[in-house]
Amino acid sequence: MIFEQFTSNNANILIWELTESIDELIVDLKNFEFYKKEFLEIRTDKRRREFLCVRIAMNKLTNYECIISYDEFGKPFLLNKYFEISVTHSGKWIAVICHPTQKVGIDIECPSQKIQKIYKRFLSQIEQKELSNGQNLQQLYLAWSAKEALFKIIGNEAIDFAKQLRIFPFKLENKGQFEAVHLPTNSIYNLDYLSFADFNLVYCIENK
Repeated sequence: MIFEQFTSNNANILIWELTESIDELIVDLKNFEFYKKEFLEIRTDKRRREFLCVRIAMNKLTNYECIISYDEFGKPFLLNKYFEISVTHSGKWIAVICHPTQKVGIDIECPSQKIQKIYKRFLSQIEQKELSNGQNLQQLYLAWSAKEALFKIIGNEAIDFAKQLRIFPFKLENKGQFEAVHLPTNSIYNLDYLSFADFNLVYCIENK
């Protein structure tokens, strides 16, 4: 079930609450036959539903029967239509983004207490101090999702989240923007976020 679909800076974004059964999703994926062999190799029903939903969502975003493939680093791309794309899923939530020319990254996370156990691994000491010293879970999840989204754009040159990416302080609201920098290249990135009770979402469209 589509939760929200919108456009931002020429990028199309779709958020999906995954409530459908496998059979319902197969019917909705018009180019299922192309994916059938790959689908049958997936072992769990949860993963099968995510697999189908991502492809349905991308078809809806592009208004085209897209074929999603993956490069040697596991990054998704379209075989038969040119868009830059990114996909993410957490719990029952799926999100996809596409842009006709610019690289994009997106990450969705369902909140839990475990973020407080790991935030020092992906935030520098300066970031920890600036982002409530780990006390505000929403901020922590948005910072994590921001770095995941940036990694999907930058790749292995941003693999060390604490040392290679810095999130600048931001005011926490239901939706907003903040900045980050890729420290090795001093490149600035603008990120947008949405914060709900059930999930947090961050997406980034590369500036050129």
